[in-house]
Amino acid sequence: MKTLQFEVAGVKFRRKAFDEAKVQRGDRLELKPEPTNKYDPHAIQIVKDGQHIGYVPRTHNKEIVEAIKTRPADVGCCADAVWASGCWVVVNIKDDAKPTDQVAK
Repeated sequence: MKTLQFEVAGVKFRRKAFDEAKVQRGDRLELKPEPTNKYDPHAIQIVKDGQHIGYVPRTHNKEIVEAIKTRPADVGCCADAVWASGCWVVVNIKDDAKPTDQVAK
């Protein structure tokens, strides 16, 4: 499993949505690719209860968007730390290796 941890980007531009979402540590968050984003075709929204609270930083979005496209059930996101003006999240991406049916003896 690959684990990525980062601060949510763009919260200062989505202040009202962030406040209304009342993000708390441990909250599960949704990752939504935004291929029509005029600044970055690999942009990924971070959403809580329908509120778009920010974005995955560009340093991580290509890897995450590819995993979301090919195996969305293997990608999870939750709030790791929250403060008044933003939050850190953790994104886990399960390995794409297939489990074997063989048991070691």
